[in-house]
Amino acid sequence: MNDLVTINRPPQDVFDFVANHANDKLWKPFVTVSKQISAGAIGVGTRFEVGTLISNRYFASNVEIVEYEPHRWYVYKSNAQPFPFIAQLSFESITSGTAIRGQVEFQAHGLWKVFAPIIQAFFKSQEKHTFSQLKKVLENASQ
Repeated sequence: MNDLVTINRPPQDVFDFVANHANDKLWKPFVTVSKQISAGAIGVGTRFEVGTLISNRYFASNVEIVEYEPHRWYVYKSNAQPFPFIAQLSFESITSGTAIRGQVEFQAHGLWKVFAPIIQAFFKSQEKHTFSQLKKVLENASQ
C-alpha cells in the first residue's frame, strides 16, 4: 500500500469527506460530475455517478463501495471503461492528523490489458497532485 498524503485533520473528518464520492469534484482534477445515486447513509453498497473529462472527452462511470470500516478503511470499485478498477484507502491517526494510504488495481479485459500498465503509470503520475489537492481542500476548510 502506498503512502499518499498526511492531512492535518482528524481521521473521522478526512474519512467522511473522501468516502463520500459526491465530493470527488472538489479535489480530483479530472472529475467534473460526482453525485450519490443510491439512497441512504454511506456504506457498503452506496453508489455514485462520477464523470471525468480527459482530453476533451467525457467519461461517465459508477463507483460502488464494496467494503467499509468507518473512519479506518474502505474499498470501492469503478466500472470506468475500458479500465475498471478497485481501490483501497486506509486512514490512520497520527500525531499531525491523518495518514492516508492506498492502492489501485486496474481490471482491464481482453486487448485492453495491454494498456493497463500505461494507465497505471498515468494515474501514479497524477497521484501526488491529486492528494495534494485533497490536503489543501481539507486543511483550508478547517480554518
